[in-house]
Amino acid sequence: AKDLSHVPCKFFKVGGCTAGPDCPFSHQQPGQPKDVCTWFVKGQCKFGHKCALAHVLP
Repeated sequence: AKDLSHVPCKFFKVGGCTAGPDCPFSHQQPGQPKDVCTWFVKGQCKFGHKCALAHVLP
């Protein structure tokens, strides 16, 4: 199975996700700091500016 934890949950966004903690998608609130993209840190993120994670260097 694919890891979809970085993809925002469209149902959570509108307050209607019934999967709760079992949802494979991200329930991160807008404005919450994003997790750092470990692939970007390694210089290997294939998503570029479309990546759902933060592109910051430590």
